[in-house]
Amino acid sequence: MGKGDRKKAADVFRESNFVFSQKVSFEEAFPEIADIKVIVEESGHGVREWNRVRHYGKDIGEYIDCSNPLCYNGGFSLGSILREMVRKRETHREETAICQGYEGSPKGRRRYRDCMNFFRITVDIQYQPNEDYDEDA
Repeated sequence: MGKGDRKKAADVFRESNFVFSQKVSFEEAFPEIADIKVIVEESGHGVREWNRVRHYGKDIGEYIDCSNPLCYNGGFSLGSILREMVRKRETHREETAICQGYEGSPKGRRRYRDCMNFFRITVDIQYQPNEDYDEDA
């Protein structure tokens, strides 16, 4: 990150230390998922044609970042969507989210206004066969 860059949600998450939990890889967090396809369509400030639609597989993290260059802690929690889908054993979901961040000074000390970027999320999950994954383990 260069001087003047605002930290996004994934940056803040990466730099945070948690008392009662630890960060793990996708495979460790979701062993029941065999394959996943996530499409995120973003609209708002800082979104250009080349980054308007993003595709992810198992290379995803807890957060998807906002493209607004003025936004601090911007993005949304994909992890919370995935945990709910896995709990309900859903294979497809379409959802919307508003950026959780705010436009502010480079270090986030001054808050100017909420970020208004908007996300459309599509998630498709294929689960491991039942014999390969024991939910009680």
